[in-house]
Amino acid sequence: MSSGSSAKQSKHSKQSEHSDHPHAGRGILLALTATVAYAVVDALSKYQAREYPVEMIVWARYFVPLMLFLAVFVPKSGMRLLRTAFPLVQVIRGVLLTVGTVFIVFAYRVMPMAEAQAISFIHPVLLTVWAVIFLGEKVSLLGWTAVLLGFSGVLIIVRPGGGLFTPAAFLPLGLALSFSSYQIFTRLIAGKEDSLKSLFWVLLVGSLAMSLALPFSWIDPTPKGLFFFALIGVISGIGHFSTIKALEFAPASLLAPFAYIQLLWVSILGVLIFGDFPDALTLVGMAVVVAGGLLVAASASQRARRQGGA
Repeated sequence: MSSGSSAKQSKHSKQSEHSDHPHAGRGILLALTATVAYAVVDALSKYQAREYPVEMIVWARYFVPLMLFLAVFVPKSGMRLLRTAFPLVQVIRGVLLTVGTVFIVFAYRVMPMAEAQAISFIHPVLLTVWAVIFLGEKVSLLGWTAVLLGFSGVLIIVRPGGGLFTPAAFLPLGLALSFSSYQIFTRLIAGKEDSLKSLFWVLLVGSLAMSLALPFSWIDPTPKGLFFFALIGVISGIGHFSTIKALEFAPASLLAPFAYIQLLWVSILGVLIFGDFPDALTLVGMAVVVAGGLLVAASASQRARRQGGA
């Protein structure tokens, strides 16, 4: 194929991609809204964890959005949301995400937010590994470079002799393991199950699971505490809904890099609210983790383009 025809094909591909997603800007804006929402929820969760059990905080992060979801969508969709062709997969997804949330809220109780979030952001790298093991996907050199970068970044953050080289560092790693496994199960039903239905099942399973734990950990909240629990739930709902809507306007491969902006918001909130400023080496480690994640996104985008051109 001549260079001229290759250039024409590349130009046609870009035009086609643009025409397929004419409102991608809206998707990016919604994705950025979700990063702000999740960062605020994380900060509120850390704030509440100083006085209240983790179980109550995680319960609020699922139950309140579930109530909002039912109020908004059930009048339109009815009981159709309850019917799923993949009940076992949906329950497993809900359990994995709930377990991951428990891990990260426990981490916020004992660690600075930015460092905990940075360690957990190794999940795209773990997803690459799981995809090879469980889905038989082939990974390019770029993808394996991303894996090495991600693990190297985490090692820099929790470096031996550093203040974070403690068992607590396994808590955000627990979220990364849970969330990357959750994404594997999500891939199994991608394109086969409505995204709103999948969100409903995640919120339902999380609410039920944490409701079972609630009687053993309940503390009567003060009016201020009750307000913050409600705020956690509402803003968490905004994050979930923004993520779902963003994917209606733009592909996941385009939106993936913007997720790392959440790390910026979390760092800012950690400094402003809790006075936790990462040291220089930790900032380097965070940058390396982000670089690894961005390489994963680039590798996935390359693979999608090759499959689209095949």
